This record gives sequence, structure tokens and C-alpha cells, in this order.
Amino acid sequence: MHVLSPVLAVSALAAMSVPVHALDAWTIGVERGLPTYALTSEAGEVRLVCDPPNGALVVRFLKDAAPDMVVVLAKSGEQARLPVNNGIAAQASVDAADWSKMVATFRSGGEFALVTSADSLTFETAPLPDLACE
Repeated sequence: MHVLSPVLAVSALAAMSVPVHALDAWTIGVERGLPTYALTSEAGEVRLVCDPPNGALVVRFLKDAAPDMVVVLAKSGEQARLPVNNGIAAQASVDAADWSKMVATFRSGGEFALVTSADSLTFETAPLPDLACE
């Protein structure tokens, strides 16, 4: 009868375990007295400035420098369509229901994407239960 050494057993279990990847972390700050939330990747960045009803979503895509529409897609299938001008979706000019869907997507965390006609950004984050941008 052959018995595995403890080191070999642990190594075998580690090799079989599912790889875990780190969640994308929001950078939370304050700019000019307003709460901000930012995500950055190699493909671009997104920044949410909370100042209801004057909040803004600022986006930068590497492949689509001047989109006129950004769709926020939650893994659940929920969608929020946000018109963009110079990389900014202003809360005051976005349909209130779409703004609320976007905030709910960010608040819930999980996997979501921001999509234009020519580019996309995908993130997976922890929930932001205290996000108050509506």
C-alpha cells in the first residue's frame, strides 16, 4: 500500500483546484467634494461621479475614442443605454430608468460590460451596497 506524503497530497489538491482570479477593484475617492468611483483596465476606464441629479459617467475606450452611446450590460441581461457626449454620460440627459439600471448594476457587483458600437470594457467587481448615485 502506497501512502502519499502530506506535501504531495497538498500539491495534488492545489493542482486540481479551480483557479481564482482577483476582482476588479473600484478606486473610491472624493473630487471637489463629490464621491467618485473608478475602474481601469488595459482597454480603457470608467469613472462615476455621484452628484444627483447632476452625476456623470465618464468613459474612455482605447478603440472608440468618441462613442455617442454606451450600453451597460449586466451578466443577468439587464441593460442601460446611456447617450455619451465627449466621453461623458450626464445623469440629467440620461433616461432616469437607464441611470437607475446602471447604478443597480454597479451596486450589485459581479460581471458587467460597457459596450459601444466599436469597443467594450468588461469588469467583475465586488458589490457596492452603499453606492448612492440616484
